[in-house]
Amino acid sequence: MAAKCPKCGATLHWYDFRAECKHCGVSIPNYNWEGRLEEDADIAEYSFAKLHYKTSNFKSATFGSPLRIVRLVCALLPLAALVVPLLNATFAFPFYDKQESISFLTFVLNYLLKFDIGSVLALAGGEVLGGAIAAMLLSVVMALLAVVAGVLNFFLVLIGAIHLRWLPNVILNVVSLASWGLSAFFLSSFISKSAELSLGMFSGSVSLWYLLGIGLFLLDLVIDLVVGLGLKKQKKTQPSQEEAIEAELKALREADANVNIA
Repeated sequence: MAAKCPKCGATLHWYDFRAECKHCGVSIPNYNWEGRLEEDADIAEYSFAKLHYKTSNFKSATFGSPLRIVRLVCALLPLAALVVPLLNATFAFPFYDKQESISFLTFVLNYLLKFDIGSVLALAGGEVLGGAIAAMLLSVVMALLAVVAGVLNFFLVLIGAIHLRWLPNVILNVVSLASWGLSAFFLSSFISKSAELSLGMFSGSVSLWYLLGIGLFLLDLVIDLVVGLGLKKQKKTQPSQEEAIEAELKALREADANVNIA
């Protein structure tokens, strides 16, 4: 979009590098500089008032009460799912006997990534090992989905706090809770199928840490619902963004007028 002279409205081209308009001769940088300065001041005041409104919402939604602080802390807890033991496994091969507690991160780094993914997927479609491998993969995918949804929930708590939004956090917690429970179910299926196929050389159990994870996701869901109802009520009772900005700008103008009178 081509620029125009602020006085006569003539179109200015890229090669019109002189400070004066060639059509009316006005100094473009200095034309109505006081009016433009006031306009810039108004824009700056509006922007700061808008920032104050969003900052106030953010502080209220994240640190406005003890429960809201607890909510922020609980939103970080899904990261613990990466390192806590989820599978208690026993390997009993000839001349080799080992018991191991395997976390999600350990399983991915020490086991899953060392196998060829294409071969693993091919085994998942096989008749003999297909059921066990498919259950293992589904367990990993569900656990990963739960953790990802939990991490996204934390960032959405911070982003949504600006506008007092909370419903996306409830949805993500439902996804995390359901995925975490399904991960434990598929892992239990993998253990039972593998124990039958390995003729006793492998056995294991789902760790109780899974129950703790379910409890934490459920706790986060309940807290989000309680806090969300409070945020919904707060949003209805407090001034809208435009009303708050208008009130702040009015107070600033009144303060400036009083200073000028004095």
